[in-house]
Amino acid sequence: MKKHRIKQIAPVRFGIIFGFILGVAGLIMVPFILFAGGLWATKEPSLLGIPWLFFGAGAVFMPLIYALAGFLFGVVLAMVYNFVARWTGGIEYYSDDTN
Repeated sequence: MKKHRIKQIAPVRFGIIFGFILGVAGLIMVPFILFAGGLWATKEPSLLGIPWLFFGAGAVFMPLIYALAGFLFGVVLAMVYNFVARWTGGIEYYSDDTN
């Protein structure tokens, strides 16, 4: 087994990956948002379908908001990791070279 260390993470690349992951999580949340909106619309009759507009907009923009927040948080997280890894040496992991 070989010991390796992650000494630095590219912040923008990590932000892209983290943003993609949270964007997919936002897509997974869309059916739940629409279901909750449907339940609320049946309990609270309102004019012009305002609950549906609110929940529909949430369903459309949720993946985008999650992806943007994931990108920003990923960049900050990678920068913090790089800062801390200077003093701690980074994360160690072991790998086996056998195929």
